[in-house]
Amino acid sequence: MEVPAEWPVENRQRFILAFAFLVVLGVVSLGVGGIAAGTGLTGATKYTVLFAALFSFAAAFGFVTRLRPQHRAADIAATTINGQPATEIKYSGVQFGLINALMGCVFLCAAFAAWDYARAGEDAFAPGVPMFFAAAAALVVASFFVLVALGRLRRGRILLTPDGIHQESRSFESFLPWDTFAGIKAGYNGTREVLVVAYSNATWQKRQLAGPWKLDKLPPVPMIEINTIHLAVDPTLIYHLVRFYLENPNAREELGTDTSLRRVREQTF
Repeated sequence: MEVPAEWPVENRQRFILAFAFLVVLGVVSLGVGGIAAGTGLTGATKYTVLFAALFSFAAAFGFVTRLRPQHRAADIAATTINGQPATEIKYSGVQFGLINALMGCVFLCAAFAAWDYARAGEDAFAPGVPMFFAAAAALVVASFFVLVALGRLRRGRILLTPDGIHQESRSFESFLPWDTFAGIKAGYNGTREVLVVAYSNATWQKRQLAGPWKLDKLPPVPMIEINTIHLAVDPTLIYHLVRFYLENPNAREELGTDTSLRRVREQTF
């Protein structure tokens, strides 16, 4: 498949350096933790371990988003939405798992800090103020997991149906019918994007789901904006897949069937 000309060849050198830097920070954190444990500062050990985990998860997130070639055709499947067949393009489950792991580390750091300040009592200098801020931070981060449990923060997916395109992103929902689209183009804003642009007067169903936790944002104008860095699928494949069904209305009836999946496997666009 031809890579869109709008997508430059990405220079991965700086991402490799950032990845290596995070790995080094993780190793250093573990080393500091070992020294702290050896000198009797066992209370500090849990923080160094958490920081080591935080840096490691951050490095892993950078690896799966920037450094690893993503070719996971298995993450395109047939499903249904509102009783209608759909071809589903899944967001990366590994990425969403790492986001949860990172938030878990932050929550534990804040919760342990609040607990340690509470136990310090009068021996600590103005313990109430830092304890309050640590507890407040823990509660704020806990709201992230509440929204995950409620399904308002989720892995995310794109659904192509005979009627239009549904985008159930990590923190918003968006739907536009096929006849409202003016065209499709490849965009680049630091990452490779597929932009399915609608007319300005299009009937656009949209809503933000997660309050302040905007893991991704609705575009400012009617469109389906697919940031391919979030997907576990080859960006070029997604571009040609969506473009094919936009430009071939008679083929849309096959969406959500094995015919559509076979077209993906054989790349007959």
